[in-house]
Amino acid sequence: MINLLEPPARAVLYIALMVMVGLPIGLYGVVLPIFHRHGISGQLILGTARRIQAIAALAMLAGATAFFIAQVVPLELEFGSLAEWVEFTRRSLLGQMWIARLVLGLIALAALKLVMSPTAGLVACASAGLAAQTTITLTGHSAAMGEGWMPVAADFAHLLAGALWGGGLVILWVAVHHVARSRTPQSAEMVRALIRRFSPFGIAGVALVAGTGVALSSLHVADADALRNSDYGRLILLKALLAVGAVAFAALHKFATQQQLKSHADVRRFSRTLLAELALVIGVFFGAALLSSTAPAHQYVTHQMPDGSTHTMPITDPDFQRALRIVALATLAVGAIACALEWRARLKTSSEVKV
Repeated sequence: MINLLEPPARAVLYIALMVMVGLPIGLYGVVLPIFHRHGISGQLILGTARRIQAIAALAMLAGATAFFIAQVVPLELEFGSLAEWVEFTRRSLLGQMWIARLVLGLIALAALKLVMSPTAGLVACASAGLAAQTTITLTGHSAAMGEGWMPVAADFAHLLAGALWGGGLVILWVAVHHVARSRTPQSAEMVRALIRRFSPFGIAGVALVAGTGVALSSLHVADADALRNSDYGRLILLKALLAVGAVAFAALHKFATQQQLKSHADVRRFSRTLLAELALVIGVFFGAALLSSTAPAHQYVTHQMPDGSTHTMPITDPDFQRALRIVALATLAVGAIACALEWRARLKTSSEVKV
């Protein structure tokens, strides 16, 4: 049974962290180098980025608080005084994670407001977002399984990759929108350059999201029947469907739109389809929030040990889980190769431009 408040609270928290972490990477890795190469000042886009980051940090504070409330309300605690609530918050894991997220959100806001250097403020905000993502992975389904650090690391990589993809798309759309409004004669050329430069980041994010997602599914889905017939399995399929839709838009932009961009009208049209891709990625994060709020469909069997103790083990289909892990490794390998080829093509293009 899903707590109705928990999924939207998680979604706000996840999307806020996506922007806090991924936007600065896209800004400094993709957007500003292209702007500088075409002789355009980055001050306006930096100001916009700081405002978006401040909104994301505020959303993180709101999402973290709503998430804490969503987790506490079902407990039906009956504390008679404020001191008892403070003690519960201070000593419980739920309260400690909430406090940590509040502190990190306030640090991000303070850095954006008080630090004069835009770069230092954005880096501090991204660092706070990364730390907050760590608090999520340390309290998620993977950590609760008690299977060691590997599932937790995969969970963290999954969130980080989603931020790289989604947060990068946010600042890419802002940059394209800025170029479209500026009506510069080189707008189509700039947008083509932005697409080319974003491609390695996008491919890395998509491959890591897909690979770690399939690997995590092998831990939380016992067999093919659970994938089809349980709420948890159906949510995985919904999330995968949204991701496929977003990847389809990304492929359209890379293999068709990039070659067809010739006029200012093409730039404006691309801005709209890029927004559609971003909307699907945000939908993926909503799916992730629903998934994280739903218990995995595990079935357990209890064995009586010779010494009289009992040992509980999940019932799994080893062949199904092995197949998922092979798919995960293959996805990561293909992604690594594609990303390397993209970097090689980008470096070749850069060297030709310099010559």
